[in-house]
Order: sequence, then C-alpha cells, then structure tokens
Amino acid sequence: MIARREGDGWTLVRQMDHAAHCAELARAWRAGPFGSDSVAASLEYAAGYHDLGWTEIDRRPEIDAEGRPCNFTQIDEARHTEFYSGAVRTIALTDPYAAYLVSLHASGLYSRRYGWAGLKPVDWTTIGPHGRALLKGERAFRAQLSASIAPDEMEFEALWRNYMLLETFDYLSLLTCFGFDSSNCGPVPTVEGRWEHLSVQRLSPSDVVLDPFPFEGARLEVEVACVHLESSDFRSVDELRAQVSSTPQEIRKTVYRSHSLAQPHARLLLGDRRP
Repeated sequence: MIARREGDGWTLVRQMDHAAHCAELARAWRAGPFGSDSVAASLEYAAGYHDLGWTEIDRRPEIDAEGRPCNFTQIDEARHTEFYSGAVRTIALTDPYAAYLVSLHASGLYSRRYGWAGLKPVDWTTIGPHGRALLKGERAFRAQLSASIAPDEMEFEALWRNYMLLETFDYLSLLTCFGFDSSNCGPVPTVEGRWEHLSVQRLSPSDVVLDPFPFEGARLEVEVACVHLESSDFRSVDELRAQVSSTPQEIRKTVYRSHSLAQPHARLLLGDRRP
C-alpha cells in the first residue's frame, strides 16, 4: 500500500492501482516523441502487473507502532521476497517476457536497481538471507524463462532498455502517487542508442514538470484510484481495515507537464509573479 499523508488524514493507493497507473504511462510513452516501437506489449504488461504480489497484502493493510498505515517501504524482507517471486511465476503463465522483466525489477530492488537511479536503493549491507535467496532464485528462474523467449527479445541492449523503461514508469508513477522528493532519474532510454536523465520539477504533490518531456503534446493527465481516510492514526489494525473497506474509492488526477511550456504555470504555483 502506498500511504501518503495529506492534511490530517491519509491517502492510500493500492499497489495494483499504482501499477495500472504505470501501464497508462507506458501507453502514453508509446504515443510520445520516442516512437510507437518504444514500448512493446510485454513491457506494457509488465508495467501493469509488476506489483501483482502486493494484492493480498493490500487487502489487509497494517499499522505501524505509532498507529499509522504501514507504507510499502515498511514490509519485511521475508514477506516481500516471497510474494514478489510468487508473482513473477504467475505472470510467466501468461507472458514469459513480461515475467522476465518483473523478475529483473524484483532483483533490482535488492541490487541497487542495476545502476538505474532516482529512487532510494536498498543498501546491500542491509539485505538479509531472504533478499540474497531471491537474487539467486530469480537468476535461476530467468535462465529457465529465456528458453521460451525469442532471441531478439533477449538481445542485451533491447532487454536492458526495457528494464530501464520499466523502472522509469514505476518512478514516474510513484512521483505523483507517493510524492517523494527527487530531482531526476536515469539512465532513461529515449531514441535508439541514446540514454538520458529525466529532470523533475515538482509543482504540487500530484503535478510535476519533466525535461525532456516523453509524452505527446505538452501535458499529460493520468487518473489513479485511491482511498482518503480522515483519521491521522488508528487504535488498531481492525479500525484501519474497517475504515478502508467502508470508505468509497475516489479517482485522483495526476499531471505531467513539458518543461518548455510549463514555465508561466510553474512561476505562478511557486509564488514568482514576474511577467
């Protein structure tokens, strides 16, 4: 569960709603300046299901020692590795290449994202036996999957490009669903043979400016489902779960803007009244 403090309450986004948001970003990327071939169907599928393993956890949200909703970053390593590996194998039944990418994503969480930067990585020294077992197990499972994947899809640059794009879609979604602070991410594949860093300027919790802008036009709006709870803390996990189940889901709008055309709007939001 993505738990975001807003005012005196919390906005909760289920991981699979965040993943659906990622898939929308993948489709929008395909329609953008980097070409219709930039996002394969399996990559879009991986974006939409990369957090499948969180489904059961999100059905039974938890609280921390202070009575606040547990964020996805607070789940223990033992459960995290188990459900991620299980989800990879479920995805493989439908799309082996998407499963390969999600396996890389899972392993990357315990391997400093293989050099992709933008989100805080897990320090190798903090990884316990479950994380190390995941790395070994996923490496072996990817070797099995590779036999059922077309050779051109397993070509190094193509595979690496798709992994980096999956991390980028995850990052862009978390920027507006979770609202963490980050000024850039990368390397981000753009046109063939070229990798750049994507810079970020935040206008509001759900509104960011990107440069270069990877989507069609100068502005993209993507909706995400969430639940907003008015309570700031909870006396028990049962109280939290009761509020989550009884609160209607709402749809929030997230906004991505082009740097070149967002300057007047950015100055207004940031308090700069210059003409």
